Amino acid sequence: MLIFAVIVAVFAVINVNPVEVNFLFGYADVPLVLLILGSALFGGLAVGMFGVYRLFQTRRELKKLRVENEQLRTQPSTPSVASSVTPPAYNEPTVSADPTPLEPISDDLDREPEPRGFRSDKLNKL
Repeated sequence: MLIFAVIVAVFAVINVNPVEVNFLFGYADVPLVLLILGSALFGGLAVGMFGVYRLFQTRRELKKLRVENEQLRTQPSTPSVASSVTPPAYNEPTVSADPTPLEPISDDLDREPEPRGFRSDKLNKL
């Protein structure tokens, strides 16, 4: 960070010539050193304000999560329904509630697929 600031400062001091700046409502001659330093300062402030916003947002979320964590610690532990039911083992068969066999969705599975690409019989029809 300090190295970047030194590089910007040296670059700004080297460029001291006045430049014309268009402000939409008029023009002004401003030394380039002020324009460079002002732009760097404005960019740094924008990034810093975004960082401060994220810091406050993270602190607020951390505070909320700490309160929730404390509530969960003081809450009496009750076993849930999902933890009381043991899942079937991998080698045990699973049973469906509906005993009817499944029907195929479409009869297209029994047909041969049409070949894709160049077909000479279609060329003869033209």
